[in-house]
Amino acid sequence: MKKRVCHLSSVHVATDTRIFYRYCKHLTENYAVTLIAVHPKEEINQGIHIIPFRRFKNKLPRVCLTWFLMFFKAIRVGADLYHIHDPELIPCGLLLRLMGKKVVLDIHENVAEDIFDKPWIPAKKVLYSCFHFFEKRAVKRMPVILAEQSYETRYQKMGADFTTVLNYVDLPFFRPFSENVNRTSNRIFYMGILLESRGLQQIAEALFMLKKQGHIIEFDVVGELYSSLEKQLHALPFWNDVSAHIHFHGRLTLEKGYEISRKAAVGMCIIQPMKNSVESYPTKMFEYMAIGLPQVTSHFPLYRSVVEENNVGICVDPSNAHEIATAILSIMQDSARAENMRQCGLQAANKYVWAGEMEKVFTLYNRLLT
Repeated sequence: MKKRVCHLSSVHVATDTRIFYRYCKHLTENYAVTLIAVHPKEEINQGIHIIPFRRFKNKLPRVCLTWFLMFFKAIRVGADLYHIHDPELIPCGLLLRLMGKKVVLDIHENVAEDIFDKPWIPAKKVLYSCFHFFEKRAVKRMPVILAEQSYETRYQKMGADFTTVLNYVDLPFFRPFSENVNRTSNRIFYMGILLESRGLQQIAEALFMLKKQGHIIEFDVVGELYSSLEKQLHALPFWNDVSAHIHFHGRLTLEKGYEISRKAAVGMCIIQPMKNSVESYPTKMFEYMAIGLPQVTSHFPLYRSVVEENNVGICVDPSNAHEIATAILSIMQDSARAENMRQCGLQAANKYVWAGEMEKVFTLYNRLLT
């Protein structure tokens, strides 16, 4: 019988790209996989047993109660190994360790540094010190997976047993979306989390500038639009001029979302400067390359080392709507340049493949379970 592994997330939806499509789908080759995450119902999806978990909207009960409720769901699974994806579930992981279970902690982002980028968090320095004290002891009791190389120094200093598994692209999944495409359209595309830090306001302003010049650009946005960002967009002085050209499709599966990308000429990756984002690869960047979609991306050095060196798009100041507008138009109006970016993206994507990263996960699991 296959050994059982269980992935846990109280924050991410069950169909999260890294958790569901990159980890769980590939793990079903060798393991019986259960996923406890935010989801409307219990079901078997592509061989993965999904158990729903209700996400608390209020932050206080989320921090205080989530780990406790997750523990009781997790222990009933009876897995041989548990893979945790949220820092707030570290107490759950420690309790599972006390029960004799194998536990892996997956660090998606530099949570401690991210504290300083969240305006709603009071007493940031105090919270940072408390979290660091707690995390330092936790990572000595369970192996850690890091999503970025930039996190390695921090966890080396804490004495963690870590493996770096980068968010590279699952080529067999994305390649079909490079076929039957219309890369000469007047449409741009984004799929992912919708937060103020993802540059939607700056992109909307760029569309307004282009419209004043006589260029009508349609923008397909796939993701859940939270009410706070929706209010900010509606408050923009030019919103009524561009709202008809911004199409919110809501949260979709990765398959349905990237089906919409077939109509696009440009992929958008306008991430605002925060410590986490500046030092971390955005998954969109590699996904756009894999489907041959030229991109307009923030001009951080890490991003430029991929986008400009591989000639797959244009890097811009993410706070400058004029630069964003100019980059979009330059790709759309130069078909030869756009086609070259498309071909370069398809070729360069072969350097950033998930298969090699997944081998690291299998190696870690085998070490823990044998």
